[in-house]
Amino acid sequence: MKIAIVGAGGVGGYLAAKLADAGADVYVVARGKHLLAIRETGICLQMPEETHCVFPKAVEDDPKEFHTTMDYLFFCVKGYALEAAAEIVKPIVSPSTVLVPLGNGVDNDRVLRRYYPENIIANGAIYIVSHLVEPGVIEVQSKRAYIVFGVDGEVPKPLMELAEILRKAGLKVKVSDDITTDVWKKFLLISAMGTLTSCYDAPMGAILSEHRKELEEILHEILAVGKAEGAKLDEKDIDRVIDQISRVPYEAPTSMWLDFKAGKKTELEQLSGYVVRKAKEHGIDVPVVTKCYERLKKRISA
Repeated sequence: MKIAIVGAGGVGGYLAAKLADAGADVYVVARGKHLLAIRETGICLQMPEETHCVFPKAVEDDPKEFHTTMDYLFFCVKGYALEAAAEIVKPIVSPSTVLVPLGNGVDNDRVLRRYYPENIIANGAIYIVSHLVEPGVIEVQSKRAYIVFGVDGEVPKPLMELAEILRKAGLKVKVSDDITTDVWKKFLLISAMGTLTSCYDAPMGAILSEHRKELEEILHEILAVGKAEGAKLDEKDIDRVIDQISRVPYEAPTSMWLDFKAGKKTELEQLSGYVVRKAKEHGIDVPVVTKCYERLKKRISA
């Protein structure tokens, strides 16, 4: 099986290293110093107990240099980069290539379907606390990653086969026949925490301990929008998110907050603006999301 990973940051790099370590033929699309570091020393996962480096089969900044098509293709790029990624991978996509977006957001499968209407596209989400700390090196704070992917309805056989590959690589996997609900469960967490950590310039632990009321309010706002979009969510999902936050390290960041701190392009429109826009479509009041969204837009334009 040939598996390509587009975007080798905290998520994509982790996934590529785990799959390569399990013996899969992994092709990585990366850029600049990160690409050069992977070629020289591999992808290094920096974990509390050890740092483990793995070489993928190939790494390029232009997918056509792989000179082959893929069986599976994971998109692990930021939401604002997904369309560009969908365009550049055309040389490695055949009619049988299975596409799996794992980036933040809930409509990534719809974006890819515009480019590849005939391919199997499984929307997905991954739960992991990890981020790129230097070229080629990914700090992993989670003990084990959990990945969910699938479709709404009958699950195609290639997705079941992919699940077995991922399990052999040490990941906890769920293949979903109600992926709309499952991606909204992840979005409930990342939209709320990405918005609040960036809004208050504080880590996840501080949001839980110092801004608990607003955390609960924003979770209810996002849940209402998700239900209007067809996700089967309820109060138990809010309890689950709060439990998840309570179990991560106090200083754990979100990727959006890190991007704001570094002055990089952010996923504000994908994580906060998306909720505001969909809430307006459905006539739902989302005051906490709106307040932070407007505040963060001003920070970007300042």
